[in-house]
Amino acid sequence: MKLRTRIFLTALATVIGGLCLQLYATLSKDVLFNGIEFCTSSNFDLVLGTVAMLISAVFSGFIASLIVVRDNNWPHFLISLFVIGKLSVVALCAQWGGPLWFEAGLHLSLLAGLWLGWYGANKFPLAPI
Repeated sequence: MKLRTRIFLTALATVIGGLCLQLYATLSKDVLFNGIEFCTSSNFDLVLGTVAMLISAVFSGFIASLIVVRDNNWPHFLISLFVIGKLSVVALCAQWGGPLWFEAGLHLSLLAGLWLGWYGANKFPLAPI
């Protein structure tokens, strides 16, 4: 594969994976559960909302992995940096809806789901080589 094609696919996978992660996380957090907040949501909603965010991150990681070839991890590294940057902004600007450990847990579930999606796409039998 040519370098230009590889760079284009990496950029495309990063953009599409990041947008899918943002869309699916917003759908699972704000639409399905009317905003997950530690103080106002029930324990059941907190657990289901966190699992829904994890599943949305798995889908995003899977989609980003299928766009690029198996040995290219750059989209996942870049999306992970975006998630860590978002958590840093939330922590610095005090924009969270509960304790910091809760927001950190939500963001860690996004990171874990993203990399689980990468792993699943690499083990998927029809993934590009």
